[in-house]
Amino acid sequence: MATRTIRVDDGTHRAITDLAYLLDSTKTYVIADAIAEYAERRGSIVRVDGRVTFDELPVADRLALRRDELIRVFAKREAVDIRVLHVGDDRDADEDEAGDDDPDDDAPWTPPRPPVELLVTTALHRGSGEAYALEAIASKLLRTRVHIESATRLELFDKPALERAIASSTPL
Repeated sequence: MATRTIRVDDGTHRAITDLAYLLDSTKTYVIADAIAEYAERRGSIVRVDGRVTFDELPVADRLALRRDELIRVFAKREAVDIRVLHVGDDRDADEDEAGDDDPDDDAPWTPPRPPVELLVTTALHRGSGEAYALEAIASKLLRTRVHIESATRLELFDKPALERAIASSTPL
């Protein structure tokens, strides 16, 4: 089998080398096994017919592909218990924004719903701006607009809203 060289950072190289030593196998086997497991856990998403870019995937598939990475990055910022409040589609939000606004309509304006809404328990000592920082991180990972609702904020200021949010959400 022909092999190719890939570039990884020092920490990843060290982890691959340590795993290969521990398993008494080659680094190539460790990487191949990890990739096979990654593809198996994500099922049909990584086996899409034709060449599809990440941005062309539905938002739900992007969230499924980046789930572990999102959990890891949030955990580094002490954000835990990530729950999904809503997963829509980028096109739905774009159509809402481009919709015709009737000036005679008496209904109050409501902002379009972002494609992804997450309920996250944030670290209290990081302050109220942590939800916005997590939104930026999640938006960059998923390449779509994300709204983070802080379960910590709701716990402190609106317990009934927290209970409703937990009831209407599912664990990531």
